[in-house]
Amino acid sequence: MRRPWAVVLSSDAIGLGAVRSLAAGGVPTIVVALDPWEPVRFSRYGHKLLVPKSHDVEAAILNVLWGINRELRPILIPTSDHLAHFVAKHRAQLEERFRCCIPPDAAMNVALDKARDTHLLEGTKIPFPKTLRVLPASPAELLRHLSLPLIVKPRTHWDKEGLGWRNVVIRSLADADEFYRTSTGVFSRVIAQELIPGPDEALWECICLFDAGSEIVRAFTFRKLSTMPAHYGATSRARSERNDALMDLAAAVGRRFGYAGIADIDVKYDARDGRYKYLELNPRLGLCHHFGTRCGVNLTLDAYRLACGDELPAHGPQIEGRTFLAVLEEIGGRLHDGDSVLRVLRDLVLNLVRRPVGPYFAWDDIWPGPSAAGRIFYRLLAKAWRGQLGAVFTKEYDQKGQTRDKQRQTLALPPHHSAR
Repeated sequence: MRRPWAVVLSSDAIGLGAVRSLAAGGVPTIVVALDPWEPVRFSRYGHKLLVPKSHDVEAAILNVLWGINRELRPILIPTSDHLAHFVAKHRAQLEERFRCCIPPDAAMNVALDKARDTHLLEGTKIPFPKTLRVLPASPAELLRHLSLPLIVKPRTHWDKEGLGWRNVVIRSLADADEFYRTSTGVFSRVIAQELIPGPDEALWECICLFDAGSEIVRAFTFRKLSTMPAHYGATSRARSERNDALMDLAAAVGRRFGYAGIADIDVKYDARDGRYKYLELNPRLGLCHHFGTRCGVNLTLDAYRLACGDELPAHGPQIEGRTFLAVLEEIGGRLHDGDSVLRVLRDLVLNLVRRPVGPYFAWDDIWPGPSAAGRIFYRLLAKAWRGQLGAVFTKEYDQKGQTRDKQRQTLALPPHHSAR
């Protein structure tokens, strides 16, 4: 039987993982890349198309997509918040030629804005950190509403890029005074939340697929072991673990948002009350989705099947105990967090012995790995040269109230918690 093509709007490791996951299911795939150095362009899988450089990037992407002519409408899969928003923005036009693998507009608008999603969860039984969607007029008032430590986050991915930082951690009144002194002009673009105590091992993720009735039909759960930037960023090391409590929380969030399609949901276990607390939902595949494929849960392939109108086949349990390791991100995050070079290298060797799944390297698809390493190294050097490493790392204040792009974990490790 003839199958529609998949068209992947590729973004770095997520796009590469999507192409590999579709290849595992025998799906013919076209890859649309915006950067000539995208790792997926060095993959053995997929037919590649490059979007030419343009002052009007969206028009350039549309021109490339209009050139894709297939008898059966292809399935269009974006792999970043930017690209998901692009598809939503041009949905009416794109639906004439493609079946768009994104949530409905109402759910998309909620997922892309941290102020909207927490507002929608107010008054429900879904736990999330205490949040201020509008910052008060003074630092003293901020601390009357939220206990220390607290974290300030950009509301949307546009705000993150415009502000030039991912998060700001405030641990004292002096920190709050400094933040208010230097940042009042961006208050409409941020939210403030209590900082849930606990180590990186308390961070969990559920990458899942919702059907048209907002019910979960597939899910992959894993425990984060470290992140880049340290403690508040994307996964750099993780372990596959089935977590039914996390899936129940994700299911409740999906129903509340009226969600359909792929979702990447971050939560943190709060040992103070023994509950998992919602942090955010990204309306796309997560960084570790191909890790899920390697653990027996191919969410990209299942999303393709749903978009085609197919029934999902019977599915076994996910493989547990496998590890994920993004080598360069793990090294960079831990060194920036203050770990010694020898300790980082020792732990890296111990983790590599376990034959982890990586975001770029694969023995059956070798070349994206070296190309990605070079690309990441070049980007970090370029940001350092331009003084823009704050866009990569978390901003914290030192004792004199001056900012520093570093975050250290000072909280005691709670007893191991297993959710099965």
